[in-house]
Amino acid sequence: MALPTFRYDGTAPLALMGGIYGNVPALEACLADARRCDAGLFAFLGDITGCCGHSDEAIALVRRNFQVIIAGNHEQKAAEGALVCGCGYGDDNDEKYGCLAHQYAMNNLSEKHRDWMKLLPDKGIIKTLKGNILLCHGSPGQTNEFLYESRLDNARLEGWLEEYGAVGLCCTHTGLPWVRRLAGSRFAVNCGVVGKSDHDGDPAVHYALINPCEGAFALEIRRVGYDHEAWAQQLEAEGVDQVFVSPVRTGIWTTGVASMPAEEQKRTGQAWPLSGAPVS
Repeated sequence: MALPTFRYDGTAPLALMGGIYGNVPALEACLADARRCDAGLFAFLGDITGCCGHSDEAIALVRRNFQVIIAGNHEQKAAEGALVCGCGYGDDNDEKYGCLAHQYAMNNLSEKHRDWMKLLPDKGIIKTLKGNILLCHGSPGQTNEFLYESRLDNARLEGWLEEYGAVGLCCTHTGLPWVRRLAGSRFAVNCGVVGKSDHDGDPAVHYALINPCEGAFALEIRRVGYDHEAWAQQLEAEGVDQVFVSPVRTGIWTTGVASMPAEEQKRTGQAWPLSGAPVS
């Protein structure tokens, strides 16, 4: 079956975001940052909803601001009406809290938006003047697969690019951004998530810019700050469980850590470059 294809003939950067989890002010901050960078196309790679609630509000922002939208596991499970997240964590406790986050999201998700989620593709292609970019949530083979940087298999990444006739692959899901250059000027990027930090003790959030400039694509992970303390206080007032509020305030995850590979667990506290600094 042919993938949905979105044509982009511009030369301005592409902004790729994922994993909002209902964190509306963080999304607004990332959108504003991308506009300051003159982004010409906005693509969302799944998981609009989650532990912060505010599902309809976050979905409305995504629908207004993104030209390309891919389903994540949260959209797929919401479309089914399921109360499990389908996150795919290796640790039972991590999966339990992922499902609790999904239940927060379902509490304020309208039927109108749930029906819209049913129409979202699980993969897509952006056709640029310099080649096709393959979009997915976890991996091209599995929506909830975690592609951790320490376990990346270049041959597998290149195999997906060959299969889909692409020069680049973009994903999210792990919450931990990375950039991988591949043979023949090809690449793979995890854009991180805009709804929570990357477990480094900095409450800032992340997204990716891909610039189809001369030569190889320029790839950049953007770190974006926002008023996380005000948001944490609002979530507390709304009765959101502290297990989800604490990471907003501290930049340290309370769940999902046990499912990380040992290499990623050891890197806690190591921050990505500040906004404006390209990642090679």
